[in-house]
Formats: sequence, structure tokens, C-alpha cells
Amino acid sequence: MAVTSGVLSPGVNFSDRLVPSLEEMTRTVSHLKGLGYSIVLTSGSFDLIHLGHVKYLARAKEQGDILVVGVDSDAKIRRRKGEDRPMVPENERLELLAHQRPVDLIYLKDEGDPTWGLIKAVEPDVLVLTADHSYSPQQLTELREVVGEIEVIERQASVTTSERIRQMYMNLGDKLGPKLAQVLPGLIDETLRRG
Repeated sequence: MAVTSGVLSPGVNFSDRLVPSLEEMTRTVSHLKGLGYSIVLTSGSFDLIHLGHVKYLARAKEQGDILVVGVDSDAKIRRRKGEDRPMVPENERLELLAHQRPVDLIYLKDEGDPTWGLIKAVEPDVLVLTADHSYSPQQLTELREVVGEIEVIERQASVTTSERIRQMYMNLGDKLGPKLAQVLPGLIDETLRRG
């Protein structure tokens, strides 16, 4: 089916892909389902987007016609991963995802959203999870009441964003350590003389 306008058109931009509310997402997805499209949903932080993210999104898109991506807000990520995360602010992460070919619709998941709010708003034909998601058997049973299928996809990169950040900090420490050891005593002396 040829589509020349709307979310599936080749010229669609960021503002067309970003859905501002769960209510709007429900309306949009219901319309697309009414047109016969199957809906796939996945979520994540997508901080420092790398090849593993891109391959994962491509694999998720293979599961249906329309890929909806939930993106964790800065506040959600900070609560889960610490104050120094995310490395890339939410507005930039959202726009980066909008430029990924497999992604059709994007929603920013905020701390105020209800549990599984996006899943319940979309009621996807396929919910795509990474292998490291941990849901209890009861939660999986509850999810299956809202989604058609649950597809688990292995991570598509050997190194995660968190691991890359750790490597970056370690390398920075190795490089700066000797230089700081040379400069720091003089800076401390100078500061004490002024004070």
C-alpha cells in the first residue's frame, strides 16, 4: 500500500513522529490498526546511540509494520542509573531516534506516567524486549492480556552504553592522573597563599 502523507511518508519529520500524550498515542495507533497495520512497541533509554541500538531497532521493526519507541525521560534514567546519566539529554535522544529509519512513532516516558502506561495505550501486536528485561511470571501473564506477542531480542552489541562510559572514564583517569600529579601541588600551594 503506497502512503504519501502522514507518519509513514518519506518526508515525515521529528514533530510528526513525536507523540505528546498517551491519549494521542492511543488515537494514532487505533487509526493505524484500523488501516490494517501491525504495531510493534519497544522502549529504552537510548543514551549515546550506538550500532547496537540501531540493529536492535531494525530487528524490532521486522516484527511488524509500525514501530513505536518509548524513550525514558532524563528523570527516569537518573533515578535508575545515577545522577551522571543520561549523557545525552532527552530532547536530543528523541530527535536522534526520529532520524533512525525503522522508527515510526516516539513517546517520552516520564516518571508521572502510570505503570505500563505506554504498553496499555498502544496495545501492541508485538512487544519487543531485550533479553535482560526481568519480568516475573505474573507480570508476563498480565502483559499478555494487553499485547499480542512478546518477542525477546538479544542485545545487538557486545558493549553497552554503560560499559562505554566506564571505559571512557577509566581512559580519562589514566591520561589525566600523571598530569594532575604534576600540576595539583602547585595549584594547592597557590590557593593557600591567596586564602
